[in-house]
Amino acid sequence: MLSRLRAVPPWVVFLGFGVAAIVAYRLAPLLGVSELARNVLYWTLDASAVVVLLLGVRLYRPNTRWPWWLLAIGQLSALFADITFYGASLIDVTLPYPSVADLLYLLQYPLAGAALFLLIRRRTPGWDLPSLIDASIVAVAAGLLSWVYLISPGASGGGLSTAGVLATAAYPVGDLVLLSVGARLMLGAGSRPPAFGFLAAGFALVLVPDTLYTWQIFAGTYTEGGWLETLWMGSWILLGAAGLHPSMRELSEKSAVAAPDAGFGRMLLLASASLLAPATLLVQYLRQAPLHVPLVAVVCAVLFLLVLARMGQLVAAQRRVAITDGLTGLRTRRYFEEALSALAERAMSGPGLAVLLLDVDRFKSVNDTYGHHGGDRVLCEISRRLTEAVRPGDLVARYGGEEFAVLLPSVTPREARLVADRVHQAIRRTPIAVNSTTGATVTASVGVATLPVDAPDPESLMMLADQLLYTAKEGGRDRVAVGASLAAVPATEPEPELVRRAS
Repeated sequence: MLSRLRAVPPWVVFLGFGVAAIVAYRLAPLLGVSELARNVLYWTLDASAVVVLLLGVRLYRPNTRWPWWLLAIGQLSALFADITFYGASLIDVTLPYPSVADLLYLLQYPLAGAALFLLIRRRTPGWDLPSLIDASIVAVAAGLLSWVYLISPGASGGGLSTAGVLATAAYPVGDLVLLSVGARLMLGAGSRPPAFGFLAAGFALVLVPDTLYTWQIFAGTYTEGGWLETLWMGSWILLGAAGLHPSMRELSEKSAVAAPDAGFGRMLLLASASLLAPATLLVQYLRQAPLHVPLVAVVCAVLFLLVLARMGQLVAAQRRVAITDGLTGLRTRRYFEEALSALAERAMSGPGLAVLLLDVDRFKSVNDTYGHHGGDRVLCEISRRLTEAVRPGDLVARYGGEEFAVLLPSVTPREARLVADRVHQAIRRTPIAVNSTTGATVTASVGVATLPVDAPDPESLMMLADQLLYTAKEGGRDRVAVGASLAAVPATEPEPELVRRAS
């Protein structure tokens, strides 16, 4: 029995403890338990969230610890605030509003927001502008609702002092900050392990009682020990479970892709957020309440511009997909042919251009020996070496399965031969890792032709380059075959740097 208990994951134990604490907290008034004991239980669960967040960092050692430390510090600030707020009630001390407890509560918002921001920066390759725009759409719409239904009504009445109005307004503003950063995290790139779900649910749950608390403070109807405290306790449990789950390490790992696809659910969320502004105006009109027309007009304009920016990002993303090879990241054959046609006219009357066609020798045997995953690694590494070997402004494309094409604009025959030899040497210089322990030596055959000397038009140029490529293949592979314009140009010796690397 004891061994079975030891096998239970710590996060499951904490979830069980948290649920039991909530049940006990709700039953305490019915069982005649003192208010002191009930508050001690509340504080214990509050403090336990701090402990398990720090414990998770120690157990699982994520590659960045600051997000979890900031979450723990924020939770500790909330613990001190709870002790101050509920402790004053126990000893019949009336705290002013706002009090030091409110300052401690509000301190949790920037700490939690900074923690989420650090996770975003660790998870996201680049800025991920589409996800940033999506999160901004959600945040702007939520900000409108917060102003119309929380901040503005409270600021215009409720019998609060100026400091009280500012403090109470700070709560929805803090929630809005968390919602904005949280939406960016939810909509951005990165894995979604169980810890991600716990973290998202914890922050989503805390927004509900925070909003209701603000509403009740403005209305003067807030009472201690109700369902709001229960919801806050639930958010602590989920937050602690996120920090104590082994998958918390994955939350700060860099994503392989810049942004997730814009699926139906994402589009539905953005459409709903974009329609909130006119919907709010209609609801206020039907309620015969203040319309906030200037604010709604500004929000509608901002949302319109954000949606336009998002559409621009989608169009740009679709274009990148259309012209980019999915495996290697090089340009596609179609893009290469369009670029060749566009540059051919200029080459007829000015500096010529050259085309290199390159085919990986015996690539089928690489696939047969190391599998398709090993073959993909070879293609990706060859793509990288090609990109490094050509000149700035040259175009490298994946032309077929294991065939690549390089377009050299404004090039002399000598420069074309130099680039061709450099490309050939770069591919064969060192073995390519096909898995974590094995490297394969790969060579390539290259055909080079120029326009307008070797061929009068792009179609003839590509046909000649293809013929020269197969001449190199038939001549024994691992060599460069050139057109008539380059025949008199001597082959270049391997560059000293390449010789050193090969040795």
